[in-house]
Amino acid sequence: MRLYVDISEFLRTRITTGIQRVIREFLQRAVADEYKINIIYFDIDLKRYQLLDNYEIENFLSDIKSYRFKSKRDIDIFLEPEEERFFFDLDSVWNSCVKREELYPKLKHSGFKIVNLIYDLTPVLLPEYAKDNSRANFPSFLKAVCRHSDLLFFDSESAKNDFFRFKELEGFNRSITSKVVPLGSDFFKEGCVNSVEYSDILKKRYILFVGTIEPRKNHALVLKAFEEIEKDYLDLNLLFIGKTGWKRDAFVKYLYTHPLKDKRVYHLSNVDDMTLELFYQNAFMVTYLSEYEGYGLPVAESLQYANITVTSKNSSMIEVGNSYADYIIENKKEELVELLLLYLNNQNIYERRKKFIKNHYSPHTWSQFYMKFMRELSRV
Repeated sequence: MRLYVDISEFLRTRITTGIQRVIREFLQRAVADEYKINIIYFDIDLKRYQLLDNYEIENFLSDIKSYRFKSKRDIDIFLEPEEERFFFDLDSVWNSCVKREELYPKLKHSGFKIVNLIYDLTPVLLPEYAKDNSRANFPSFLKAVCRHSDLLFFDSESAKNDFFRFKELEGFNRSITSKVVPLGSDFFKEGCVNSVEYSDILKKRYILFVGTIEPRKNHALVLKAFEEIEKDYLDLNLLFIGKTGWKRDAFVKYLYTHPLKDKRVYHLSNVDDMTLELFYQNAFMVTYLSEYEGYGLPVAESLQYANITVTSKNSSMIEVGNSYADYIIENKKEELVELLLLYLNNQNIYERRKKFIKNHYSPHTWSQFYMKFMRELSRV
């Protein structure tokens, strides 16, 4: 068997969080494996696919922002196969210039089996929170998956159920094999920890929120809750880590003109994984209050460091957090304030909760994710 992976959007955006984190972790293991894999991208200028050198992938993963591939060559992916071939889409391919509703039938005609990893259905379930291009392109991508995919992977049962509800509502009766493969939460180890630059913040007692600043994530709710209690807890701080995303101008303006900005309220937008790991390790509490998630990776990342983690009780979050996370049901400020005060005012409860998480929570690793994926693929 040979696996083809299209990383065109990854190369175009060179983002290192969210979906791109999954791609990075998968590629790191795939190129080190003995499995036959072709990593390709679509060259817009040449209007054809190019094959990348697997030996360069490790260099690329160490310098995603600026690395330029030295070795690449044309590849005709539509030639008649001499071996069984799988085309695996795990990137944000709905925004690709190569539309899947046109590509997938050609691949199937050429003998490929189509494999997809579906993260969530935000653009169709909550279109008001999606980027404009994703909102426009995602439905036709999903329909192409419904028509042509041979094997679907999901990061949660919640995402799987959302997809099959969509499939049924759209009238697609075709059967598709599906598997749930939880994402890993261990961090990619590369470079040096940047603890000196952030040493002042790391010494403080802080509530941590990791995630791209966009309306669905509910950063404003955490800030409002912090404002409610901060005068009674002058040693308490609030730290947001994540890039600035879309539809966020009003909140970003409020955040950056806040009287406590860079005094007790902080936003860091360019933190590498090893430094992020340090922020998790030193957090007093972690919050993640998204309106909807396919997985909610920051919840898993937080729990592996035995952090008390407050999250929303919706979509996949309860799958990820199970009995180890604390939940607010209606995403209201009063709910969050109540939980924050519980742990701020009761040291014994705080310590017992952290001990319970440390002793019982078992995180998923990226190696487990990769091995389960390859195992299921081999059974198709």
